[in-house]
Amino acid sequence: MKWRCVATITLLLYAVVGSAGQLTPTLDSGQLSVQIESTNWPSTLRKDLSSGLTNRILIRVSLARGSHIVQQRAVEIVIRYDLWDERFVMNVSLDGVAADARTIPNADEMQVALRKLRLPRLFAINGAAVMQTHTVTTEILLNPVDRERMEMIRKWVAENSITPADIGGPNSGGGLAVTIFNRIFEQYARGADIAAIWQETSTSRPFRRDELTGENR
Repeated sequence: MKWRCVATITLLLYAVVGSAGQLTPTLDSGQLSVQIESTNWPSTLRKDLSSGLTNRILIRVSLARGSHIVQQRAVEIVIRYDLWDERFVMNVSLDGVAADARTIPNADEMQVALRKLRLPRLFAINGAAVMQTHTVTTEILLNPVDRERMEMIRKWVAENSITPADIGGPNSGGGLAVTIFNRIFEQYARGADIAAIWQETSTSRPFRRDELTGENR
């Protein structure tokens, strides 16, 4: 139990907050797809992906007209590194349903895949909405922690002593851990069911469906 909690704390300590990436909406078989580029992933991501631990990326994609959200989808990307075969397996699900599975042979290609993430066929824009102006927003969370797990960790932290060596060395500092936990709990206080220290929110330029390119047939 102790080392499970310490491992989670360590992931949180080494995470950072990202700046906005670039979103490009396109058409794919008549539906709206989104390409995410220039994401400012944490500098430790390459090492984390090759650690043998499972990494999760959650992306909430919202389609809006003005300030009104008309549709939302939830994308989960699970990345596992096979230490035996020395390759990555990336599984993608859409609203909890498996959508794609890929084997990626090395860390360089894994980085390329994350620098240019394509989320296909997310939304249908039909009828009168075709001529209306929309925007797409993505909220990306890296290795998020759900409310139940954070409550478990908070209780464990309250009942146990954590030394700097437990969470990364003499310069880590207990104060940093407290700051990180407080930041996560603030997200929960705003009603979030999941939270993460590293997250990035990006919004596309306004567009109409008839302006989009990239139709695949």
